[in-house]
Amino acid sequence: MKPIRVTVDRAGTPESSHLVYGVVHEVGSPGGRRAFGDPRLMAFWRSSMKPLQILPAVRDGLFGRLGLGAEALALACASHHGTPRHLEVVQSVIEAAELAPEMFVCGPHRPFDDGAARGMDEAGRLPGRIHNNCSGQHAALLALCVARGWPFQGYHEPGHPLQRAIRRELSAWLGEDCERLTWGTDGCGLPTPALALRDMARVFADFGASPEAAVRSVVTAMTAHPTLVSGPAALSANLMRASSGRILAKEGAEGVFCLASAQGAWGAAFKVLDGATRALGPAVVHALEMLSLLAPDEVGRLESFAHPVVRNTCGNEVGVLSVEGESCSST
Repeated sequence: MKPIRVTVDRAGTPESSHLVYGVVHEVGSPGGRRAFGDPRLMAFWRSSMKPLQILPAVRDGLFGRLGLGAEALALACASHHGTPRHLEVVQSVIEAAELAPEMFVCGPHRPFDDGAARGMDEAGRLPGRIHNNCSGQHAALLALCVARGWPFQGYHEPGHPLQRAIRRELSAWLGEDCERLTWGTDGCGLPTPALALRDMARVFADFGASPEAAVRSVVTAMTAHPTLVSGPAALSANLMRASSGRILAKEGAEGVFCLASAQGAWGAAFKVLDGATRALGPAVVHALEMLSLLAPDEVGRLESFAHPVVRNTCGNEVGVLSVEGESCSST
């Protein structure tokens, strides 16, 4: 039950390493789960839970009533990179629901996309709340508050009707009262629970397998618009693109990463122990390849994530990340 160790080699010499824990929950398999490290490892779910958080809005028919399509739904599940296209879709939700970015509790930060960030710098512009990577989610959740007549003030507080609806949703998927969980505050200000990796993997497996129309619309939106869910250079977007939408993927902060088969065969959850997201690509691609959950051609398309290079300030390749001596066990 050893976790995956991702090493950073410079000139052929190990310089740093990261431990990655993971669980793959295989629906209908005799073993049920495959584990890299202890499947009971606890982690905050962070943004990987966004596909579930948006379900109350989808079931409410919010997107259809506002004339918003699959792109807006994908952005509502996103940790976007702040490209012009991302901001355009978020703005469409803001306008449809007659909101203002100042209503968001998420704070401003520079776009994750290098080109978008450079463009703002060159124009002398400062980021606003709409540039926050979670702004699509906040816009959609505030739109639901408006539609239901809930106050927008305090929409991030545990006792708000919005958060109560989300917790009922999570409890149904977990099969237990999520009020009993330990809750923290995510970087964007919304509540986030701590779960065992095995529970994250199971819920994502069930999510991918669900025939419910609301769930299928989320899965379809995310897999049809992968770069809206994150950004063109992100692991999640490239996993969904490389698999032609067969895999659903969603990242979270501090090295959390959840996946599911869009056809419901399996779900998975990973956590980099020290929070270093650079270790996710090598670990996730390796684990999926090892369990034959990625085809050889899909692995080939993900080579730059399986073995990302380290570059110096001149752009020269000076090192590489790779997986060493891992093992996988049935649990």
